Amino acid sequence: MANKNRVEGAEAIVGFMHDARLPYGTAQDTRAELTISAKAGDKWRLTKVPMPVSFRLSGDAPEVLMESLKPPFYKEYRPEHGTHFSYDMIKRKLFIEGYLNKGRGDPYVLCLSR
Repeated sequence: MANKNRVEGAEAIVGFMHDARLPYGTAQDTRAELTISAKAGDKWRLTKVPMPVSFRLSGDAPEVLMESLKPPFYKEYRPEHGTHFSYDMIKRKLFIEGYLNKGRGDPYVLCLSR
């Protein structure tokens, strides 16, 4: 059963940007200082760390870029096979979930909030 307070896929990124009052357009990147928590496997690697994040709305797949994010995490995320985006509209948090090592490794969860 789908949760009515969550939006998934590319709509999750756009919904997060809208609620966080971030400017967005198809011809520009949007940068913001967000709070990030990151979990790999069963271990939290980052807990509420402020970090610059860029959003790129190009074509049909928006991207989330985090240049200062350290391994084992990736620096770029897209809503494609193996990567799941969901936006909790009540807590106003964007969740990015997937598997490390190109889908063969430990599960990860990234939580972005304003």
